[in-house]
Amino acid sequence: MGKKKKPNHGKLTRAGQLLSQFVRDISLEKTELIKDANGEDRMASKAEALARMIWQRGLGFTEQKVIDGVLTDIEHAPDRVYVGMLWDRMEGRAPLMNPEKGNKRTIADRITEQGKKRINKLSDSSLKS
Repeated sequence: MGKKKKPNHGKLTRAGQLLSQFVRDISLEKTELIKDANGEDRMASKAEALARMIWQRGLGFTEQKVIDGVLTDIEHAPDRVYVGMLWDRMEGRAPLMNPEKGNKRTIADRITEQGKKRINKLSDSSLKS
């Protein structure tokens, strides 16, 4: 009485693999213009440009915009979402699950729930003894 497999599972898995491969291939394309350490323009891969954007958002940055004909500096504080993403990557942790895909409980909630179940099981067994 095992679980029934979804009829499209193999097709969806293959489609996901193909999509992942295309994303990896596109990430290697050198199409993005960035500034190097000397302030010179150079071409970089999409993956490098994305990584630099994540670092920029994680560290905070200042951008200049023209508002009503006046050049204005706009300060962007470090974004904790990007800081967390960077720390997770630097420590080798896997990315978090997308909460929109069903399982909305956090890892902490699941661990707490598992601990409660174990404690209840121990207390039930001690009462029966």
